[in-house]
Amino acid sequence: MKWLIATTTAAALMALPMAASAQGNGKGNSAHAGERVNGHGNGNGNKGHKPAKTEARGGADRDMPRGGRGNRSQTFATPDTDIATLDDIERGRLVNCPPGLAKKNPPCVPPGLAAKGVTFSEWTGYDRDGLRALLDDRWTAFDPPVVVPDTSRLTQMQIQDIFDLPDAPDDQKYAVIDGRPVLLNAEDYDRLLTLNSLAERPGISGGVAQSPAAALTQEELVSLYGLPVLPTGQNYAVLDNQVITLPDPAYDLLQLIRILGAV
Repeated sequence: MKWLIATTTAAALMALPMAASAQGNGKGNSAHAGERVNGHGNGNGNKGHKPAKTEARGGADRDMPRGGRGNRSQTFATPDTDIATLDDIERGRLVNCPPGLAKKNPPCVPPGLAAKGVTFSEWTGYDRDGLRALLDDRWTAFDPPVVVPDTSRLTQMQIQDIFDLPDAPDDQKYAVIDGRPVLLNAEDYDRLLTLNSLAERPGISGGVAQSPAAALTQEELVSLYGLPVLPTGQNYAVLDNQVITLPDPAYDLLQLIRILGAV
């Protein structure tokens, strides 16, 4: 039944407007877009948090390339960003570049949108307002959201401790998506629970600890956790410290939630 729901909603979710301007996007000039990389301009990408704690929690430091603890200064890629010139640490700071997609063609574009012909320039042309409009528009097929009990294996206090975060406001909650902490309002948190309810959970090889702070590529997830290679159109993700699989449309929505909630 889970995949029946996901399949029936796929057509609506995949219909992405090809003109970024139609969703209220800005071409890297908006203050919402954060700090550009490679000296292209400054913004508010660095949130001023203290460095996150570095002791291992459920996984070795080798499990934490790109975007792990101690490296939460975040920026937005813009259309004139030259991804090829960035090292792994710099790519890990690109909040609008899902883990493992920086070296894809086109780079950084979530797979379902890339399959519809969305280019790197179009994807990185969205500012936060444009991405918010995109999420709201794509989510219509899931309305009303399927709110299920929170099955997260991490408490709010655990997330705060791992990433050295302050208490969340009363109307917001923390989660961890693909190694990045996010702070979500009630609506987006319910959306996250809906996606969680549609996800499958593959078996993990015994004795391998999962680390919520590891920002791993699809290939690294397969290698580290002994997972099968997924067919085209399916994707691994890590929600808190659970490995899940989602089809392209749901995975794209998960990445939009991650980008918009990044802290």
